[in-house]
Amino acid sequence: MRKERLPHEAWGRHAGSRVSRHGVLDKASNPRPKATTLAVLGYVAVIPALAHANCTTSGTTTICDSSSQWTTMIGTGPTTPSGSQVIVGTGAVVNLVNSSAIALSDNANIVVQSGALVQNASSNSTGTYGTGGNTIDFRNNSTLTVEEGATVQSTGSQTTAEAVNPEGAGNTIVNNGTIKGVKSAAIWFQNTLGTNTVINNATGVIQAPNSVMGASGNGAVVFSNLGKVIGNLVFAGGNDTLNMFTGSSVSGTIDGGGGSNLLTLDGTGSGTLPTTITKFQTLQKNDSGTWTITNSIGGMGVTSAEVQQGTLVLTGNNTGYTGSMLVDQAGTLRASAQSLPSAVTDNGLVQFQQDAAGSYTGLLSGSGAVEKDGAGTLTLAPTAAGGNTYTGGTVLKQGVLSVSADSALGGASGGVTFDGGTLQLGSAFDLASTRAISVTSNGGTIDTQGFQSTIDQTISGSGALDKTGSGTLTVNGAVVGTIAAEVQQGTLVFNGDGSQFTGSVTVDQPAVLQASARSLPPAVTDNGLVQFEQSVDGTYAGTIGGTGTVEKDGAGTLTLAPSAASGNTYTGGTVLKAGTLSVAADSALGGTSGGMTFDGGALQLGSSFDLASSRAVTITSNGGTIDTQGFQSTIAQAITGAGALTKAGTGTLVLDGVNTYSGGTSVAAGTLVVGDASNAGASVAGPATVATGAVLGGYGSVNGDVTNSGTIAVANALSTAAASANANVSVARASTIAVADAQSSVAAGTQGSFTINGQLTNAGLVQLGGGGQAGNTLNVNSYVGQNGTIALNTVLAGDNAASDKLVVNGGTATGSTTLKVTNVGGHGAPILSNGIEVVAAANGATTDTSAFTLAGGTVKAGAYAYYLAKGGVTAATSQNWYLRNTVPAANSASSANSDGSGGSVIAAAGTPALPAAGADPVALYRPEVALYAQIPSVMRQLDWMQIDEFHQRQGDQLLLGETGRLPASFGRVWGAHSVLSEGGDVSPQFEGSMGGVQIGQDVYADGTEGGHRNHYGFYLGMARATGEVSGSALGVQGVDVGHLSVNAYSLAGYWTHIGPGGWYTDTVVSGSSLMADTNSSDNVRSSTHGTAVTASIEGGLPLPIGHGLTMEPQAQLIYQHLSIGDLNDGASNVAFGSGNTVLARFGVRFSGTWEALGAAWQPYMGFNVLHAFANGDHQTYDSVTSIATPVNQTTARIDAGVVTKFSKHGSAYAAVNWGTNLDGEHVRTVGGNVGLRWSW
Repeated sequence: MRKERLPHEAWGRHAGSRVSRHGVLDKASNPRPKATTLAVLGYVAVIPALAHANCTTSGTTTICDSSSQWTTMIGTGPTTPSGSQVIVGTGAVVNLVNSSAIALSDNANIVVQSGALVQNASSNSTGTYGTGGNTIDFRNNSTLTVEEGATVQSTGSQTTAEAVNPEGAGNTIVNNGTIKGVKSAAIWFQNTLGTNTVINNATGVIQAPNSVMGASGNGAVVFSNLGKVIGNLVFAGGNDTLNMFTGSSVSGTIDGGGGSNLLTLDGTGSGTLPTTITKFQTLQKNDSGTWTITNSIGGMGVTSAEVQQGTLVLTGNNTGYTGSMLVDQAGTLRASAQSLPSAVTDNGLVQFQQDAAGSYTGLLSGSGAVEKDGAGTLTLAPTAAGGNTYTGGTVLKQGVLSVSADSALGGASGGVTFDGGTLQLGSAFDLASTRAISVTSNGGTIDTQGFQSTIDQTISGSGALDKTGSGTLTVNGAVVGTIAAEVQQGTLVFNGDGSQFTGSVTVDQPAVLQASARSLPPAVTDNGLVQFEQSVDGTYAGTIGGTGTVEKDGAGTLTLAPSAASGNTYTGGTVLKAGTLSVAADSALGGTSGGMTFDGGALQLGSSFDLASSRAVTITSNGGTIDTQGFQSTIAQAITGAGALTKAGTGTLVLDGVNTYSGGTSVAAGTLVVGDASNAGASVAGPATVATGAVLGGYGSVNGDVTNSGTIAVANALSTAAASANANVSVARASTIAVADAQSSVAAGTQGSFTINGQLTNAGLVQLGGGGQAGNTLNVNSYVGQNGTIALNTVLAGDNAASDKLVVNGGTATGSTTLKVTNVGGHGAPILSNGIEVVAAANGATTDTSAFTLAGGTVKAGAYAYYLAKGGVTAATSQNWYLRNTVPAANSASSANSDGSGGSVIAAAGTPALPAAGADPVALYRPEVALYAQIPSVMRQLDWMQIDEFHQRQGDQLLLGETGRLPASFGRVWGAHSVLSEGGDVSPQFEGSMGGVQIGQDVYADGTEGGHRNHYGFYLGMARATGEVSGSALGVQGVDVGHLSVNAYSLAGYWTHIGPGGWYTDTVVSGSSLMADTNSSDNVRSSTHGTAVTASIEGGLPLPIGHGLTMEPQAQLIYQHLSIGDLNDGASNVAFGSGNTVLARFGVRFSGTWEALGAAWQPYMGFNVLHAFANGDHQTYDSVTSIATPVNQTTARIDAGVVTKFSKHGSAYAAVNWGTNLDGEHVRTVGGNVGLRWSW
């Protein structure tokens, strides 16, 4: 009899009712047998023979066919042999009333084949086991297989008569067909303490009006549902298992009953659990399919959930769930923030399907990843102090993930992958540097909102990465790959290495991109602001386009060198805030409509180019610098603003506009030109300074004071660079202000002027002249010299000759300034009036007497020395300054009048002493004039003294007694101290020494019986004269003018004839090469070369006068042609006129003879008068001025000497002489001569 059988109406509520589990035979090992396996038949036992022929029994096996309906119970229930087998064949029908259709015992195997029907209509039967009129009964360890299309059902009114009623434990029901209870449960497990199994395969249907399954006792049921359950599924009090497979269904509620129950979700498809399911403590998700639970898993009774494989989707409210949730490596848990339990151990993947905004405050731990899906915003705000600790990283696929701390993103080793979603910052924090960041082709977004965050690690990938929010995101790590970044809002800072960043960056309005050159990709679209924060030097070779602005920040140098042929095309302009921006072309600065704003930074040129004239240039109050390096650039447009401009670099910057920036100009290096030849109206508005070595100039103007410590160059005076001067230009000592054609960058222009509408303070050099021309003008209101220099070009000629000029307009000229004058084409000419104007005082201007001096005291041209003088000889010239080369006549100007009144000429300080004024102007010749005037005289005298006369060279005619070839040789050394004075224009005088050496050889000598002898020979000579020259210089007579030395090299041939009685004739022809070197008192060195051809003939007749004495009258005539080459000493070209001179000598020689010391001695004395006949010497300076020096002089000379023959072959001779002038200029000569002759 069935124990504790409950009435039908209580089935769904009985505590012991259970829902079976499909495919799980053993809860511990969890094997899942297939239906084909469970259908295997085996021979078990012999069932007693039945009365009807369509069910046949053989041993313990009964087989029913479809020949007719079977109406007799098969088996005897508990008494049926163990291991019996029943096969209800295809299409067979076993149909009984008030009796079980099949009733077997233990280890039975029942198969209901396809199309077969087994049913019982019981109203009051107790069955073989006393448990009701069940359609099929069997007991322990038995198996029932219902094939597809087969049916087992209970159709009677008896509610305790189930379709299948297993007794005991270890039983298995495999259903591929239909098991149905019309009034009762479909399956009831009776008196079980162990485990029974139900496998409802995909084609299986288990149906009952209420609960399809029931049980008595606390036995366990494993129910695997792959098919359809129509009705409720209620388990009893055992530890039950329900295996739900995707594609299965349960139409009613599921109740796990008592015990510790397990619910597994299996299969490869998709499935949803019924809405009412309770009393399952353990939940497992298996296989690769997807299961959705719409209820709260806590409401299901779950205390432990595990996703082992596939995907578990939670859509219910699980915020109150306090059990565990484990996601294994192969598992995925999908839920919204509201559906996810408050603690998840994530070793696989947790997907937040967040279609609407939601906040998750629970704890995510484990080694798995978190993925954000759905268009809504998910806020991860873990309440745990350490935040989330999952380490598998975070994937952002859709919508927004909002976090306020890095710890919300899990352990610091977990990466962040942007795969279409957005990471939003809820506060200011930095991402952990160990957290890998990548971007897939689906891209992603970082929304800083109003906060700041730093990423120190590498960002890699290939998709689009957007920056939104008004805050600042700083990326210190490298960016790698083809990421296309877009800054939509706020500021994005790239500080990392961008060498592998091959993507692009787009900056929207009003967003900001801040980066260094090394951090950016090859392409930037700038529609907002790109800030180059360049603290160290760097080059960006990429291309910047768009409508936005580029800003240079940081102390380093940024070089923009776009590789694109068109350069950069951004049109929002360029702002230089700090450091240096270096470009080699205007196109590097973006489109030509984009302006250039200096706001504290510098623009550096990398080549010579001009800024586009359409590019507005502005300087803010923070100022700006243009560094040309060694290149040249022109800015044609006006520069505006309130700031100051600094020009740096050795190159040239040309400003051709009317510039209105008001902060001043500083030329620190190179050249700044204000206005080229075509833009003389160019100007700068404020003060300017020029540093040492720098240049400021042009054709334009500076409207203010000028303090120059460099060079101001104007118009075609610019030789290397053009520098812009503002209102206050500073010229330092040893520096230069160059005006007009002093610099070559505008040398093609004409002469011009440069105007300073203010005071020029000059402590350096004002270069007014250059380029070999004169006529430039520097206009100033006032001038203050601080030991500076003004260099100017002047045509050093006569009155009113062309000259560069300083014009002082209405103000004063004070201080101390040196004028350095360069002669450009002037050949010197006498000044007869005011002279050459170099400083003009206009509109009432005044000049201090000490304001200007002339470098060197004088400047030279032609034969003249010019000095600087204040005032002229005509009215209204007393404040002007002139160059003069004459002292004006006493009736036209007073050199002693120092009050500067009209008609006075005041020599500048430093001018050499000048002669007093006379009735006529006194010409001021330069010292070199007198020095050069003495060259011909010294050359002539040196050549004459080398020839001298016969006795000085040969001793005496009595010594010439040899005959034959090469009969004798001779040599002599001579020297003298001479004073040679001449008259003429400059009255030169030489005082110094002369000396020479001669070596001669008789080549042939012969004699006649009549006593005539002839000697033919030659000699070589070398002579030198060196001494000081004085003369007239600067209007003063007898002043030292310099040093002169002459070297002469001579070759001469001679014929000496000696007649009977000792008379002789001596003929000499000599050629000499002469070199003159001069060094004037002004240290002007020069040299020239000359040649002399000289012929001498002389004769003498010795006459005895008694007492052993002889008187020998002598006569000599010397002809000389002297030719001297031109010289140029830098001041002028000097041409020496060639001249012929005849020197006549008449003298008498007294001699005597005696013997002493074993030798013959002949002392003698001679008295000579010499006179030179010539037209005089003259030198012509630059073919303009001729300086004449007369030659005609008469001099007297006394000789005293001795001749001795000390051996058969040798003889010697020596003499001294003294000479003086008899008329003309002063001459003094004291000399000597020593000779030796040897007969061979």
